[in-house]
Amino acid sequence: MPPFMGNAAIGRLLAECRRRDTLHHAYTFAGPDGVGKKRLALQLAKSLNCAAAPAGLDACDACVSCRKVDSGSHPDVQVIAPETKVFKIDQVRALIQEIYYLPFEGRRRVFILDDADRMNEEAANSLLKTLEEPPESSSLILITANLYALLPTIRSRTQVLKFQPIPVRELEAYLREQAGLPALQAAAAARLSGGSVGLALSLDMEAVAAMQESAFELLTVMAHPNDAALFKHLADAFPPNKSPELMLQILISILRDLVIMDFFQDRDHVMHNDRMEPLKTLRASFSPPVVEYLLREVEELYRKRHLNLRLDTYIQNAVLRTRALLLRRIEA
Repeated sequence: MPPFMGNAAIGRLLAECRRRDTLHHAYTFAGPDGVGKKRLALQLAKSLNCAAAPAGLDACDACVSCRKVDSGSHPDVQVIAPETKVFKIDQVRALIQEIYYLPFEGRRRVFILDDADRMNEEAANSLLKTLEEPPESSSLILITANLYALLPTIRSRTQVLKFQPIPVRELEAYLREQAGLPALQAAAAARLSGGSVGLALSLDMEAVAAMQESAFELLTVMAHPNDAALFKHLADAFPPNKSPELMLQILISILRDLVIMDFFQDRDHVMHNDRMEPLKTLRASFSPPVVEYLLREVEELYRKRHLNLRLDTYIQNAVLRTRALLLRRIEA
């Protein structure tokens, strides 16, 4: 996969800045998970230290420096990720100390701070002076899927580059032609991944089909005043000790299909186009305001999925509030 598939404009911008020697000292790569942010950061680091000294973002991929970046062993290229749910202040202080050292082997030191939005306020504030007085021989790249979880003072001291989800058709073509997935599986994975190649490649499509069925059942039972059935389907859809991320994405995709069906009735515009009859049944039960309300609720839960929250309680409350809206409509 090209490191900036779907975000070629960002790749061209960085390549031109490198050619002109106008790279910023610190960048924030912001955008959804799995769209190539870290790969592009590593490609930039590789090009800066490649022994062949090529132009733009090119690298020979054969020299000792390139091989060390690829293996994660280059002393001048470090990827730092949080050791716990948040960055420890000691991790950030160690980064600050390291960033002022001259390169050991290459031409430039590059520090990539993954999941940078997981810095607490103390850790983020400790980084401010480094961003205000950057070392000449080092670059810092912050990677985040949640730009506005970073402190405004951090955002303002870095150049923010916003990555977009990979377009469905482009991702589908990659999955089919480069990853070797069958056409139907590639199409389904591209649609359900939300433009994330990482997620698309990791999907177990048999498990996804079962989760889709569970999601449709949960939405269907919401329109009926049966608490036992509702809580059973909630437990099936969101089992304990299992990440809710994919189920939330599936629910979002179904609800978006219901919105789309207000404008298009053909299969081409609907993600779950193999389940048109269940979608039509749901569309008859859910009014547009209820669909929009539930979609906002689920999208908000998805945005909060990495925070230290009781997501099971939030999900349960969202479902119960929406069902109350549905039942009031039915009774009216």
